[in-house]
Amino acid sequence: MIQSLLRSMELLEVLREKNTSFSIAELAEAMALPPSTVHRILQTFCEKKYIIRDERTHTYRLGPALIPLGKAAARGIRLQDAAHPVLESLSRESKEDSYLVIPVGNKGLVIEKVDGPSHLKVVEEFGYEMYLHCGAIRKVLLAYQTPAFIDQYFKTIIVNDQAFPHVRPEDLKAELKKIRRDGYAITHGEYVNDAIGIGAPIFNSDGELAGSIGIIAPEIRIETDDYLITLRELVRRHAAGLSADMGYEARRIV
Repeated sequence: MIQSLLRSMELLEVLREKNTSFSIAELAEAMALPPSTVHRILQTFCEKKYIIRDERTHTYRLGPALIPLGKAAARGIRLQDAAHPVLESLSRESKEDSYLVIPVGNKGLVIEKVDGPSHLKVVEEFGYEMYLHCGAIRKVLLAYQTPAFIDQYFKTIIVNDQAFPHVRPEDLKAELKKIRRDGYAITHGEYVNDAIGIGAPIFNSDGELAGSIGIIAPEIRIETDDYLITLRELVRRHAAGLSADMGYEARRIV
């Protein structure tokens, strides 16, 4: 790779990671480069408005020309393509089957799956549909729907005696609230006996729910609460990574 181009990319990454303004000296220290080299890179980026200079403080930050580039890149990313390497990593680290599920009406549809190494499995295949309140990976999708959607879902699905699994409306409402607060769902044997599901949401560059990922594992392999927490954090970390790949930036509460 051309060294000057690599340095330019590294400079953008430094500015992006901290999301703040830097002086030339601070950038030079962060990149372990001479200030003169950093200054030349900054001049080029400033000409194209990829970086802007504050004339009062003599500091630099990311510029407006990057916004349309980022939006165009995000639009070109297919969730399924972006998810596959993330699911491969999740299955490799958790040693369980991992899934990508998207909402389709009142149901959640499996559109990608990566097998883990274990022979004892909970079978749920590509293209499999179930109601959104069935299991952790789908329940996350329901939790992050609009209040109007959730109200209608309760009226048409939950109060119907034929809905599976059967749930008490007040219990489900409390659980959905908890999922939104915690950012993940964990379920025990809801529609597959002796199985545990863990799911977390995926968001796109507009901050909208795009889908969810997670794992389903036989309870016999999750012997301690500490191991369950480890798997939960694996799912959350991979979900956050996939959301970032889709252009999502989590909003900080200050």
